[in-house]
Amino acid sequence: MAETKKKRTKQEMKALEDYAKMLFVYDKLTQKEISIKIGVSEVTISKWVNVGNWDDYRKAISVTRDERYRSTINQLTELDNLIASRNENHRFPDKDEANIRRKLVADLKALEVECGIVDVINVSIKLLEWLRQVDNEKAKELSEIFNAYIKSTLK
Repeated sequence: MAETKKKRTKQEMKALEDYAKMLFVYDKLTQKEISIKIGVSEVTISKWVNVGNWDDYRKAISVTRDERYRSTINQLTELDNLIASRNENHRFPDKDEANIRRKLVADLKALEVECGIVDVINVSIKLLEWLRQVDNEKAKELSEIFNAYIKSTLK
């Protein structure tokens, strides 16, 4: 006798999507691996990845603040070296270079004071791992709060 497939509710599908996103972003599983693990078609996983821009999200959290800081410093240094390589009396930025320089400096200042989303996620994960051993129900509750905060931050 053929087995009938149980239709999932919207709430169940949303929970599976959130779980799939976590597996994709944090555990870096492939779409096929996620499909097998949670019992959803690869087509559905692919749709979720594309509609939710999960690739961008994965990239955004995989770059640490230190890496972004170093990269911005390197860009600023390269621009300064370009300007310094010019003939005497012409060692100043043009309008576009000055604009880029201002933006890079502003980015550096922001990186010095802001808590990056990667930091929030890392602290969240460590706290939840600890809390699961102490009070699993509280960990589930807090996990939902962290998830909502992170989603709102990324919008």
